[in-house]
Amino acid sequence: MVVALLAALTLALAVFALTGRRLLWGVIGVGVHALALAGVYLFLAAPDVALTQAAVGFGLVTFIYLLAVRRTGKLTVAAVETPHLLYQENERVTGLEWEILSRFGEQLHRDVEVMWVPRAEIPALLRVGDAEIGAGALFPREGETLLLSRPVLPTRIVTVRCGPGPVGAVAGDQGQDFLPPGGILYEDHTALAHALRRGEVGAAVADLLHVREWGLSGEVSVLDTKDEEETAFRFALSPAEAGLQGALDAFLDELARSGELDKLVRRHVG
Repeated sequence: MVVALLAALTLALAVFALTGRRLLWGVIGVGVHALALAGVYLFLAAPDVALTQAAVGFGLVTFIYLLAVRRTGKLTVAAVETPHLLYQENERVTGLEWEILSRFGEQLHRDVEVMWVPRAEIPALLRVGDAEIGAGALFPREGETLLLSRPVLPTRIVTVRCGPGPVGAVAGDQGQDFLPPGGILYEDHTALAHALRRGEVGAAVADLLHVREWGLSGEVSVLDTKDEEETAFRFALSPAEAGLQGALDAFLDELARSGELDKLVRRHVG
C-alpha cells in the first residue's frame, strides 16, 4: 500500500516538474521526485539503491540544476523609468512594457528583474551581457549597434517650446539626434522637465508620451510643438542575443494577432 502511494506521488511530482511555469519550481519538483523514488526503492527492500538515488538524484542533480537556474533563471532588463510603459509604483513594477516582459518571462520560465539605469548606459550594459533586454522609451538611434524588437507602440519625436532659451534633450535618447548646436543634455526626462520648469532651457526634444505626461501633470506649459520624426517604442537587445530577439518578436506578433496587445495598450496608455 505504501509503495503504491509513493509510486503515485512520484508520478504526480514528475508531472508537476514538467508542467511548472517557473524553472525553480520545476527543480524543486525534480528533487522531491528523487526523494519519493528513493522511498519506493527502500520499501522494495533495496536500501543501497535508495541511498544512491537520494544522494545522486536529490543531492547532486538538484544542486547542479540549482546552479543552472541561478545562471539562466533570470531575464535582466536595463530600463529607463517611463510613465505608462515601465515604472515603479510603491514596491512593484508596472506598465505596458512590464506586462509584456513579465508574460514573456513566464513563457521562457525566467523571472524578470528590472535594473533602473540612465538611457545612455543601456547600450553598454547590453553589449557586455549585464542585461539581456533594454526597455523604457527606447527608439532606434543612428550609430547604435543594438538589435531591436518589432514596434511595441507608435509615437513621435517632437520639439516643444515652453519659453525663451536653449533646447534640452535626454542623453542617449533619440531626441539627442535633433538637438541643435548649444543644446543641453540631461540624464533623464524628469531632470529635463525640471529644467523646463526652472527656465534653464526654453524647449525640449522628447517623445509624445513624455510631453503628454508633462502637460497632464502641469509640470510645463507648452507654447508650440514641432514634429521631428515618426517612430515607435521598442525593446533593445545585445547583438549577441539574436535568438532572444526572434523569440521576443514571435511573442509580440502573437500578442498582436490575438488582440491582447491592443488591450494592454488601452489599459496602460489609453
